[in-house]
Amino acid sequence: MNEPNLVLIIDTLAEKVIDASKKEVRDIYSLAIRSTIIELRENSAINMIKSVYPKLLKGLRGGKDEVMEECLEILSEIFKKFGILLYKKSNLFNKDELMKVLTDLLHVQS
Repeated sequence: MNEPNLVLIIDTLAEKVIDASKKEVRDIYSLAIRSTIIELRENSAINMIKSVYPKLLKGLRGGKDEVMEECLEILSEIFKKFGILLYKKSNLFNKDELMKVLTDLLHVQS
């Protein structure tokens, strides 16, 4: 599968993960994204991360526990697989913004 199609598929699945009305199949969409990330090569990861990161942040801010959980799991898989890439290419996501969202989540949970 070529990269633009793969990015489009993951992007579409990410939209479905953060859609609060899709709770019956959210875990399936999330699993599909995480499975794809595991198989993804680093050169294809850059565009995927640029595409999916804003959606995952939106899901983390959405307030629905199930959505936040899936978004955190996907982000965790991205960091596990592509942590070095994210370190090298710091423009792929806004670290400060992510830390603020995560800090806010921790305060809400306490």
